[in-house]
Amino acid sequence: MRDVAVTVLLFAGVGLELLACAGILLRREALDRLHYAGVGTPAALLVAAAVLVWDPISTLGGRALLVAALIIVTSPVLTHATARALHR
Repeated sequence: MRDVAVTVLLFAGVGLELLACAGILLRREALDRLHYAGVGTPAALLVAAAVLVWDPISTLGGRALLVAALIIVTSPVLTHATARALHR
């Protein structure tokens, strides 16, 4: 049962990341690309959740939780800074 949950989370995360990459490649304007760059945050969180489901009580699970928290904090800041730099 755990294997199914990990597989579903990984496929969802990788699929979402591939859609975000396709959106970044297909959009012409840089500000339009930022909308698709934001989709990478939930994709990374899905992959981190898969790692936590697979191995919750270990160093790997702790690192996945740390990376997920770091992505949640830094992604909006990076997107905002990039948009502001492009606007100038």
